[in-house]
Amino acid sequence: MMRIWLWPVVIALLSILGLIAGLVSEGLGDWLSWTALAVPAVIGGHGLARGRAAKQSPDAATARPINRG
Repeated sequence: MMRIWLWPVVIALLSILGLIAGLVSEGLGDWLSWTALAVPAVIGGHGLARGRAAKQSPDAATARPINRG
């Protein structure tokens, strides 16, 4: 169960850290805020790019689903 929730929790904590750092700090805290908020955005963009690439791949359309039963 922990394995499923590990990365979503890490991303949520990074987002919270970035938002709080952006609200209460100056200078180095601004850099921390930008970095902490950029990581979830980059991860989301990467996931979108992979999903779109898989849909456009000619091999994905002809591949048979794996029988795990």
